[in-house]
Amino acid sequence: MADIYALARLRLAAQGISAVYGGGLDTFTDPRFFSYRRATRTGRFASLIWIEHA
Repeated sequence: MADIYALARLRLAAQGISAVYGGGLDTFTDPRFFSYRRATRTGRFASLIWIEHA
């Protein structure tokens, strides 16, 4: 497993950004979030994102 927050902070620090707030959420243990790893039954989820140029 990777610590996504730590990886993001490292990449931001490499760009000179040191004031990073937030993070520390765990989608596996926090019941507010769906976790594929935690779920015994899974479904499907899809997202579609696009940009229309004017």
